[in-house]
Amino acid sequence: MNRISDLPDELISLIVSTLAAKDAASLLVTSRRFGSIYSIIPDLYFNDKVKFQGTFTNLVSEAMARLETTTCIRRFSLKSERGLDPNRINHWLRNVLNLRGVMDLEMGIYGDNGYTLPLEIFTCKTVKKMELGREIVISVVPENALLPALETLIFDNVRFSNLADCAFKAFLSACPVLKELTIDGMYWETWDWSGIVSSQSLQRLTIGRVLPDGFNGPDHQNITFDTPNLTYLEYSDFVPDGYTIHSFESLVEAKLHLLVMVNHEWHGQFAEDGDILSSNATNLIQGIRNVQILQLSAPYMFETLYFFRDAIPVFEKLHHLTMTHDDTVFCWRFLPFLLNRTPNLKTLVFEGGLHYAEEPDDVEEPDDVEEHDYVCGCMSGYSCLLTCPLEILELDLWEHGTIGELEQIKHFLGKLSRLELLKVHSRERLSNKEKLRIVTDLLILPRASPKCKIQISFT
Repeated sequence: MNRISDLPDELISLIVSTLAAKDAASLLVTSRRFGSIYSIIPDLYFNDKVKFQGTFTNLVSEAMARLETTTCIRRFSLKSERGLDPNRINHWLRNVLNLRGVMDLEMGIYGDNGYTLPLEIFTCKTVKKMELGREIVISVVPENALLPALETLIFDNVRFSNLADCAFKAFLSACPVLKELTIDGMYWETWDWSGIVSSQSLQRLTIGRVLPDGFNGPDHQNITFDTPNLTYLEYSDFVPDGYTIHSFESLVEAKLHLLVMVNHEWHGQFAEDGDILSSNATNLIQGIRNVQILQLSAPYMFETLYFFRDAIPVFEKLHHLTMTHDDTVFCWRFLPFLLNRTPNLKTLVFEGGLHYAEEPDDVEEPDDVEEHDYVCGCMSGYSCLLTCPLEILELDLWEHGTIGELEQIKHFLGKLSRLELLKVHSRERLSNKEKLRIVTDLLILPRASPKCKIQISFT
């Protein structure tokens, strides 16, 4: 007896949706009942990394051919690294776009010369989420392009190649309700575009720069952001020649990792005082003045803010600041300028250890160690902390509570008069004796705030 046949349609549909495409499609020949249930299958997923018999092209073609004309596919995913025939891909896509009511479309295609999408993809009325990946090239967006339901758009190493009509700008213009845009593996130098990111509906924007082999530096570029309803920005890039910001008034949270350039050249080195920068981050820094939550990534964003310290605006709404880095040698010389312009900052988080002056190589005697000034001069005596309204300070210990780390914490505790909570986390695996020593050393540090409590956790 076929026990599956006795199950309700909804449960069978759920079971079928978890199967690989080739297994789900084989159910079509099992019984007429399975064929009708398959007409409402939510997911159809093809990936040539999965083991299968025969060719991948035949597998997809046979599965698609067996679908009833009324079959509705909620999610269609096609990933291949084998250089599929573009005509076959477009045939499958047209089938899905025109007949299946697809809501979630995912394409990851490799090819020697790039794969070009069929024009029908720009007029799909049902798709809500679209992810286009790898070596897809978009050069033409039709004049009648309209994706009225598209809310999430993800580009993963996609390239645009039409400067005259700016296919990128036209693509965004065809998405009237777009809420989230992600550009992963972004490499502007391979794009032919206007440099304009424009969307009146966009709420979340993520841009991630990629550094290919042999990269020597970015081209001359000005970038414009026209996104008045943007609330979240995550942006990693080389700072271009300049920015135009039409409106970031709605921005609530920003995560920045930006690198300044000297003469448009990149050799993996920091810019230095006195260098003539070809980058200009002024408008972007001033444009994010309304953020409430800000994350800065070391080392390059720290340097960018230092070189453009005069452009730092007053962040009236900023209440949560996070600094992320994985090496304590990168200087915080920008921090006093930033803290002096954050009158309502409540929480400061250091992820990845503290920055302090390194111990001299010639220190031998214990007395010399005690006399050494571990507080780096970049913090200008920490005078900025005296008026800082900080209430919560969170930090990591990466070097099991060394003298340098404790001295840095001592200066924070000794000057933050409104601090209510210090949260310390040690990432080192320590013995109970070492843990006790760290706890004791921290608890005896003097505190400017009588309300300050200390929480300590260990990995």
